[in-house]
Amino acid sequence: MSTSTYAVQSQLTAVNQPHDIPVPLLRDLYEYWNGKKGDRKMPSRPDICPTEIVDLLPKIILIDVEYEPQRFRFRLVGTDVVSVMGQDATGKYLDDLSSNSAMHSRLSWLTQHKTTYYVTSQLDWLNRSFQKYHVLGLPLGDEAGKVNMIMYGIDQYYDTGK
Repeated sequence: MSTSTYAVQSQLTAVNQPHDIPVPLLRDLYEYWNGKKGDRKMPSRPDICPTEIVDLLPKIILIDVEYEPQRFRFRLVGTDVVSVMGQDATGKYLDDLSSNSAMHSRLSWLTQHKTTYYVTSQLDWLNRSFQKYHVLGLPLGDEAGKVNMIMYGIDQYYDTGK
């Protein structure tokens, strides 16, 4: 295992059950995703129906996965996420926005392992380290089982130091 792979894994919590997620909103998103996948490893993008998760949409990011070279493009960024980031990244590539290597590593890990994860992080890359967020990463795949999109559920909060 490479050092960078180990560093990413040590930050992530694999999600196998809803009780693995301490944030109710993200737990709801996981249960929705899990219901859509059925017996498969992951659901596909067409399985996800926005009208079924209207209350969660402001907290969701959809990220296209491109291969050779591997790049991540923001397809949709929820309004709450745009507000926190101070910009709308829709249509932009991750590597064009910042040098957020932690997010790139987590997205790469998810595409390689084809599984969900939960992590708590902070907005260091936006010079907002006081702002923290919980992230649930959920793979979406094609018929061949290759991850072609990632659905992120994000719940941000402020670190009050307590």
